[in-house]
Amino acid sequence: MDYIEITLPKCKVFLTQKEFQSLLMRDTELYKLGLKRGKAISRNLKQHQREEDKYLN
Repeated sequence: MDYIEITLPKCKVFLTQKEFQSLLMRDTELYKLGLKRGKAISRNLKQHQREEDKYLN
């Protein structure tokens, strides 16, 4: 079984995908915030990779 590892300051939490989705569905605003943040972080990482590739080549 695959688990999602969530690292917190003093512990680690392991949840299944179904358990994690269940928690997010209870708070849709948190779910929307997480999606928005995930998209922004992904875009930022891709942009940094493009810039790094540009300077290395």
